[in-house]
Amino acid sequence: MRVPHSAGQAANTRGIRCWATLLLGLLMLLPFPAWADTDAPAANPYLEAMQPLIEGRFEEASEALHRLVAQEPEHAGAWLDLAILQCRLGNAEEAEILFQAIEVRFDPPPGIREIIALQRAKGCQAPAPRWEGRLRLSRGSDDNVNQGASNPNFTIGQGSNLLSLVLSPEFTPQRDRFNNLSLEGSVSGANGWQGYAQLQARRYDHLSRYNSVSTSVGAERVRRFAGWDTRLGGSLGLTQLGGKDYQRYVSLNAWLTPPLPLPAGWQLSGLTGVSHVMYPSRSYFDSSLWEARGVLTYQQGPIWLQGSGGYGVDIGNGARAGGDRHGLFASLSARAALGGGMLGELGWLYQSWAGARSYSPGLIDVARRQHTQLLRAMVSLPLSKEHGLFLEYRMVRNRENISLFAYQSRSVQLGWQWQFGR
Repeated sequence: MRVPHSAGQAANTRGIRCWATLLLGLLMLLPFPAWADTDAPAANPYLEAMQPLIEGRFEEASEALHRLVAQEPEHAGAWLDLAILQCRLGNAEEAEILFQAIEVRFDPPPGIREIIALQRAKGCQAPAPRWEGRLRLSRGSDDNVNQGASNPNFTIGQGSNLLSLVLSPEFTPQRDRFNNLSLEGSVSGANGWQGYAQLQARRYDHLSRYNSVSTSVGAERVRRFAGWDTRLGGSLGLTQLGGKDYQRYVSLNAWLTPPLPLPAGWQLSGLTGVSHVMYPSRSYFDSSLWEARGVLTYQQGPIWLQGSGGYGVDIGNGARAGGDRHGLFASLSARAALGGGMLGELGWLYQSWAGARSYSPGLIDVARRQHTQLLRAMVSLPLSKEHGLFLEYRMVRNRENISLFAYQSRSVQLGWQWQFGR
């Protein structure tokens, strides 16, 4: 879960980016060759070192500028950028050493001396971590709270032992209304680290045994290696159902974005991850999952599109019904402005799983085949900079060759949201 940065929440980052951009322009205009010769061979490495600084990857920028200063000790612009960056990161002693070296080594013009004096007067303090969050409260209705089977008739056994049965009403679709709470937040540091947490709680009017609470926490780090953008992270999660622990999980994942020459606005990435899921109240349900996906994203102004496809392997406990399974995944998502300040979102998700062996020999003598689709549509209307209303519709269609597990559900909810942060 990540919430988009708001204007106020990214003030520290924008401050560093602004001085970096303005300083670069100033250095190009000053009549001082060591600072302003953009046609010199050193220009390209300098601009490459500035890029992570402008994008907010400050630790990478520091490393790049250190390398540039070591390779080109007469590059005064790199010295000044490194000194100011160290000051803004709170490394006062190193910043002062660099400022003194610039004054002695390069005898900078008055404009540069004024910049150094301003930095000394302000002092060197590390930027405060940025944090942001979103709270949603909603009221809704679900026509299949319990994921009841679409067809109440089913058969078990085979040959002369074949039995035709009818499900008890409690295993058929049950409708109810609910109250929903969603709280999510993230905190970002200047060195590429980000932490995040999420809480979701749903309470039904009548079917309280399906009340649920889900929590998760995680962290990730963004880095760039040889032009590749990487994001490595991990998370922990817990779900309670009817007041009892139902599911726990731990996961590790990695995003990789290669430096491909794609048209403006497009980005191609790869995602791989492993997770382990535990079911404290269910015997033989524990499993370990590996998955890999390709993700293609397009963003231009208020328009955002994303498609993905991948493959996964689910290794279960040796006694799990159906054994191990493998699956295919696909998804499409879109977000765009609708006019009148409204924002629209559409999402489609597909999963297909195939079991390795008969689900229950002697009773259900077929390997389970599961095909699930989720369709989501949402419209949000801002009431102010931080507050807004939203209307969301979800439909799930789960088709299986074992009718006991096939179901369909629809839900709709109307709610209020508040985005906050610093």
